[in-house]
Amino acid sequence: MSPILVTGATGRLGQLIVARLVEQKRQVRILTRRPEAAHGLFGTTVQIAAGEFADRISLNAALRGIGTLLLLSPISQRLAADQIGVANAAESAGVRRIIKISGSDWTIDPPGSSISGDAHAAVEQYLRRLPVESISLRPNAWMQVSLAHTIAQVLAGNPVTAANLDAGIGYIDARDIADVAVHLLLAEKIAGGALNLTGQAVKTPRQIADLIATALGRRVAAIEKRPPAVSLDTDFEHRAVAQFATLIAAGRAAVTTDAVASLLGRPPRSVENFILDRLAAEAALAG
Repeated sequence: MSPILVTGATGRLGQLIVARLVEQKRQVRILTRRPEAAHGLFGTTVQIAAGEFADRISLNAALRGIGTLLLLSPISQRLAADQIGVANAAESAGVRRIIKISGSDWTIDPPGSSISGDAHAAVEQYLRRLPVESISLRPNAWMQVSLAHTIAQVLAGNPVTAANLDAGIGYIDARDIADVAVHLLLAEKIAGGALNLTGQAVKTPRQIADLIATALGRRVAAIEKRPPAVSLDTDFEHRAVAQFATLIAAGRAAVTTDAVASLLGRPPRSVENFILDRLAAEAALAG
């Protein structure tokens, strides 16, 4: 059985995906610019290929003998160019399947509202033109990012803040994203196209404040607060994140789908349980 190549393996989601593949006794190879850090994370459980997207020699070496690719990279100005380059190299190397971790559905469709979403859309469109089996996963806002930040702010004595307290989010747990990705990496067949991955329910910032308050046994305030303006000369990532906040405030992330349940045969993890688990973990660290 040929190894599975994972890019972005040292990031939060990449680590979850790699861990699941290793648990299932799959051969995993990772392409990384930081082999020392990767070795510290994974030891000898994976094959470590030092290199980067822009270096075709190291990319070709990493893809040698690979049948399936998990394509993941952080938000950046070069996201589209880098990922298209990897896709081209993968096709040339005989890769049969590409699973792409894409942007949230509401950043991609309709186009023109998110520089990050437009970059992901360009990659998705390119993948559809290749003679390679592929599917793009479009996860909604991650619990481990924005919701975890909200919980940390409350524990620091601050209120829940949002540009629109009544704009809901169909938060998804990164562990569910990883479970779906691994399922599709290992599936006998995949449908192709794009999948909108969300949690099981939409929660507004007001509801999040109430849930945290109930768990803590004390009042948690919720305050509307506009994020600071971001100038056009700000770096790509910060402009992209500012656009996310604007779209969320407009209610664009207030959606749920049955994609996780349909693929995994179970409901996605809940916001309520994530809050309880996070607070318990923080209490254990403090104790």
